[in-house]
Amino acid sequence: MTRLPHSSLLRLGALLLLVLVSTAGAAFANGHPRSLATSGTAALPCRDGGPGCIHIGFTDAWFEVQTVQLGFSHNFFCANPPRAIALSRCEAGAPALIPPPSGPVVSNVYLLIPVGFSPPADTLHCPVPGGCIDHPRTIDLSRSLGVHGFNAILPAHSLVIEDEEAFQSTWWPVVLVGVKTLDAWNTIAAAKSIEAVDACQMNGGCFQEADTNAFLFFQVLGPNMSPQGPP
Repeated sequence: MTRLPHSSLLRLGALLLLVLVSTAGAAFANGHPRSLATSGTAALPCRDGGPGCIHIGFTDAWFEVQTVQLGFSHNFFCANPPRAIALSRCEAGAPALIPPPSGPVVSNVYLLIPVGFSPPADTLHCPVPGGCIDHPRTIDLSRSLGVHGFNAILPAHSLVIEDEEAFQSTWWPVVLVGVKTLDAWNTIAAAKSIEAVDACQMNGGCFQEADTNAFLFFQVLGPNMSPQGPP
């Protein structure tokens, strides 16, 4: 996939700031995170993390026209350099220079972030800003937002993978893609594929992707798993 030019990163960052401001109050009312999904949306075990999950949990993801499940068993990894100021040490706008200390690194996992609109709740795999299992709570967006983005909450998002090459748990580099409109989001949600994300970037419905120094650790479990909660 194509890499993010500086001008596009600036636009993505500015719009991400609008998303972060608009969701922060709702998601962290009274100091406690809550899901943006409706009460009728079933969550996989420990999808939103929290006490008792011990870094074991599950999310949905899109892969080759189907919804698969990802099994997480280790916290995220971010290391400087780059120069992240976020408490998580995670940063958007530059690729990782330091890989995780153990385990192979495979293909990217793409975090699709709705920018300026609210998608249907059942199409958000991680509906709680800063609250998805084994994801960083914060990310440094200062390359695009300056001092206003140094410790931003990671927005609600969905996940797309392009290769099912890791049946064992392993590390996946994180790439951010901002989606501009509800129509573009719904097109990707219907197609459930990295090809749809590529097409969205080509036709202008999505911003170009932004590398990060973040890695997520999960296993692709397939579409028919029946996850159990942590022991």
